[in-house]
Amino acid sequence: MKAGLTCAALGVTGLCMAGAAGVTLPAPPAGPPAQVGGLRVCERGDTTFLLDRSGRVRSLTYARLVPDNRLLVRQSYDRAGQLTGLSVNWSGFAGRLLDVRGSFDARGRLVKETGFRARGVTTPLRSYLRALPKGVTC
Repeated sequence: MKAGLTCAALGVTGLCMAGAAGVTLPAPPAGPPAQVGGLRVCERGDTTFLLDRSGRVRSLTYARLVPDNRLLVRQSYDRAGQLTGLSVNWSGFAGRLLDVRGSFDARGRLVKETGFRARGVTTPLRSYLRALPKGVTC
């Protein structure tokens, strides 16, 4: 009965009725995982890097979160360190503003852009790129 009251207070009565009363869930992991798909995760300020075994940056992600605005940018790199892709997702109080992906050739030129741009959002995709810092280590 006490477990039922506790579960009801937490809003999980269905779990208690299914016999899950008294079950302890594991604590969520602290911080980001050490690896994602075999790549090391490094965080520097508001930027997250994924590095391969040789220490080359394979992905750079940053986000800006302010009231009523969210910007998420992900840059992808090949094994040679060349930019291959860029994904920009930006939303505000009025809804989705930008949800675009870009592909780059070996010379770093934007060769394809797909996705959604709200009317009036004309900022070039390249303006969201961040330069890769030298010597990122975990």
